Amino acid sequence: MQSQYLRPDRSGFLAGWPRPALREAKHDVRQAWAAVASRAVESIHNSGWMKGAVDQAVGDTIGNGLKLNPIPDFVACGFSGQDEADDWSRNTAKRWKTYSRNPRECDARGKMTVAAMAKWQLRSHYGFGEGVARTILRKRGNSLTETKIQLLSPLRITQETRDEARLYQGVYLDGDGMAVGYRMKTVQGGLDRTVDLPARDRHGRPLIIHTFDGEADQTRGVSPFAAVLKVFRQVDQLADATLVAALLQTIFAATIKSDSLSEELFEGLTTKDEDGNVSVSGDLAGFFEAKQDWAKGTKLDLGAHGKIAHLFFGEELQFHNTNHPHNNYLPFMRNLLREIARAIGVSYEAMAFDYEGATYSSVRMGIASLWPQVITRREDLSAPFYQAVYDAWLEEQIFKGWIAFPGGYRKFLRVRGAATQAEWRGPAKPTADDLKSAKSMGERLERGVSSLSIECAELGYDWEEVAEQRARESKRCEELGLPDPHAAKGSPLVGRNIERALDEEDEDDKNKDEV
Repeated sequence: MQSQYLRPDRSGFLAGWPRPALREAKHDVRQAWAAVASRAVESIHNSGWMKGAVDQAVGDTIGNGLKLNPIPDFVACGFSGQDEADDWSRNTAKRWKTYSRNPRECDARGKMTVAAMAKWQLRSHYGFGEGVARTILRKRGNSLTETKIQLLSPLRITQETRDEARLYQGVYLDGDGMAVGYRMKTVQGGLDRTVDLPARDRHGRPLIIHTFDGEADQTRGVSPFAAVLKVFRQVDQLADATLVAALLQTIFAATIKSDSLSEELFEGLTTKDEDGNVSVSGDLAGFFEAKQDWAKGTKLDLGAHGKIAHLFFGEELQFHNTNHPHNNYLPFMRNLLREIARAIGVSYEAMAFDYEGATYSSVRMGIASLWPQVITRREDLSAPFYQAVYDAWLEEQIFKGWIAFPGGYRKFLRVRGAATQAEWRGPAKPTADDLKSAKSMGERLERGVSSLSIECAELGYDWEEVAEQRARESKRCEELGLPDPHAAKGSPLVGRNIERALDEEDEDDKNKDEV
């Protein structure tokens, strides 16, 4: 006996397990990419379960779009202080909102907003394992900006690999493994052509936006459905087999059990005349003639309801049907769907709309367990797409002087990374009980362990926008002679002000009584 991994066991169970070959992830992806992508896309197109799971994952990750929060390094950018950087960030965020919500400004095809394109990128991740787009400079009618985003199918990137050219699955790499170019398939003049496009221009502007999730040495992504394609096939087969069994149970066969002679014995009692006609000889002929006469006057109709059929003596009508041997469809189907939901990163209840047996605690625990995966998808897949679009857009805005920057365009190019830093806020974490969540938020603020910025970010809002909106609403209500809607119980600051005001009123009443 030795203390080691996979030490020999007496049953020989591990010895009969074939040992897979180990190789780099990029080689695994290259071999399986086409097979996995075709099956994953087909599954999403033809399965309500898979389509619903993808919709749920996209909704949890992006919702109605990620919100920009610029956080430039004001020291590196040359701002005089944090206040000037905050003013610059607010102005940039407002201009970005105008650009990102207008399809004619941001989409090369003029059909999608930036949020819609980000959703397409994430859907492409589930089908192909990656999303591809490119930035172009194009003036469209009366659009203000020239920066446009053109979504591309991952099929456009070739699968060509040439080690001597550092080309792996259509991606050119430098000596350190960074993507510096792409070999793309295009149509020019009605003919299919292959072109090489750089990943960025000489100033660092992103030209090809390629997002995927994988290991360090991967150059292309692979669909997360790769781990559950077999399970999905099992779900499909289980549903079809159960449907066939259910249909067979609605089909019946009817036979008549009779004491009459079998075919072989009947042939032995028959005779043939000169013309070859068959007749029954002897006294048995009278029996069959009587039975035949009865059958002519009796109709056996299985489709008539409430009708009693009289059979000839010695005969019995029997019905036969198929029986499904087990009633384990739902438990087995739920187990398969749980495995699919786990691989995709959504809850089983949300994917299957099956909340039978779910409790407040179980739903809350499920949300808490899956929420880090939602944040990871947002940071690794959706935020990089937004960031690349924002990077290209901001360069044009500063170049044309529409957004002022300390030192101008040349300074921006030198400190590009510090100037384009940003946070991308998404939908709030779902809760099983909004009242309890609101009380928890108020408790954290009152005890001083949180801030408005943290709590608003948790809900997907910018705290400064919320504060400005509240101020406008309070001022307008005061002008109209309406009570302040924000001076309500629940806010710790407002609550303390109310308590202080009540104490002052009590003190005034006491003084009046004394007078």
